[in-house]
Amino acid sequence: MVSGCFERVLISLVDTFRDGGLHGWIAVLGSFTSRLAWNVLVKCLGMMLPTLQEQFVTSTWLIGWMVAFVDAGVEGSGVIATPLMDRFGARTVVTVCGLVAGISVITASFLSSLYGITFILTIFTGPAFGISYVITKNLIGSYFSKSITTAYGLSTLGSSFTFFVVPLIQLFLDIYGWRGTWLLLGGWFLNLAVVGALMKPPAASGSRDGYESAHTDEEQYTGEDKLAPNNRFGCSYFIRIFSSTRDTFQLGLFSSILFLLIVLNYSVWQLFYSAWIIYYVQYTTVSKGFTLEDASQFIIAYGVGRTFACLLIGPLVQSVQAVSTHTWLAGALLLSGVYYAVDPWLTSYWPIVANSLMFGFFYPVTSILMDVVVKEIFGKEQMGHVFGWLGLVSGLAKLLLLYFPGLMYDLTGDYTVVFSLMAGAQSLTVFATLGLSWRQKYHISSSEASS
Repeated sequence: MVSGCFERVLISLVDTFRDGGLHGWIAVLGSFTSRLAWNVLVKCLGMMLPTLQEQFVTSTWLIGWMVAFVDAGVEGSGVIATPLMDRFGARTVVTVCGLVAGISVITASFLSSLYGITFILTIFTGPAFGISYVITKNLIGSYFSKSITTAYGLSTLGSSFTFFVVPLIQLFLDIYGWRGTWLLLGGWFLNLAVVGALMKPPAASGSRDGYESAHTDEEQYTGEDKLAPNNRFGCSYFIRIFSSTRDTFQLGLFSSILFLLIVLNYSVWQLFYSAWIIYYVQYTTVSKGFTLEDASQFIIAYGVGRTFACLLIGPLVQSVQAVSTHTWLAGALLLSGVYYAVDPWLTSYWPIVANSLMFGFFYPVTSILMDVVVKEIFGKEQMGHVFGWLGLVSGLAKLLLLYFPGLMYDLTGDYTVVFSLMAGAQSLTVFATLGLSWRQKYHISSSEASS
């Protein structure tokens, strides 16, 4: 019996590896590295929040907004990732991004102005991570089909491992200070360039994996209708620019209800998670009265939950075929909202650890399944553009709203109201996911009827 189980596991592992091939797993490694680097940067800034506030004599909300700018730089830059990859190739773009990320962080460690640091990290470091992140996710979706959930799950381990690095970051801060810590991180970020040099884009192929791009309203017009404006206006220069921009950045996506529902889900979910990342240390140490060591342990519990989720969700989704990806996603979003509602009322150590463990499990499940849903709906051809636009819209939402939790704390000295609002708004994403499922089924039924 034991040998039979071992044989089945081995066969499953071999099939999973063959599904993506060597270069597919290099893409997984690249995604793992870019996720780890991005999350280490943001988490490090969150841990430095009290230190930077004291160093630069400024308000909590202003430092939080600075972190929001950096995070928005990561997400907003993804919209140019696919056009850059099409023009220069994945290997070149990711390699250059690794070099830019490492050098810019090292440069920021020498600056004495908060605004200068924010500028460097937002304009150079953030986009380097954001572009690499979108390209590697796009490559994973292009290489994998049956094992795509497992591939995204293993790549998401990069984000999970961040929370095991937290004690190491705290050690660096205690020994070397925030400038020395950034010097060390800048050197480590250069490893992304090494991974990028190993990448190779997949050969062009038809849609053989069963996924089909979602049609936008614009695509319902005939080719004759699309050419009519050119004939009418004599191929105007401005029309050619608009047409090129529309095709390069896939602006037609904004006419798709499916795309708009995905944008709503992703933006709300990412906004709340970023707020949690930035303010959690202060929330637990100041509002709840725990020590910094306790806060680190809560974060480690969260990281443990993330790690188990990344390892288990792929085989689980592949085994339980009766439950759709949308149902899994709606359940993960719902339980994440439960965390925001419950946590402010917990004051004991072990209940907070258990709650953090639960939140850690369902956050990466949401991330992984949302990526899978994007490929299911939009296919290989459009998913890179979708990932980029999701990041840009989410980044803008963070710029506009992510200062709010810090401002509420400055005014009230408490985060309870903010967490309650987050729990309520998170429920909207559950309904949006159910609407997404219904809309996709309606779209498929309409396509089959018309054919």
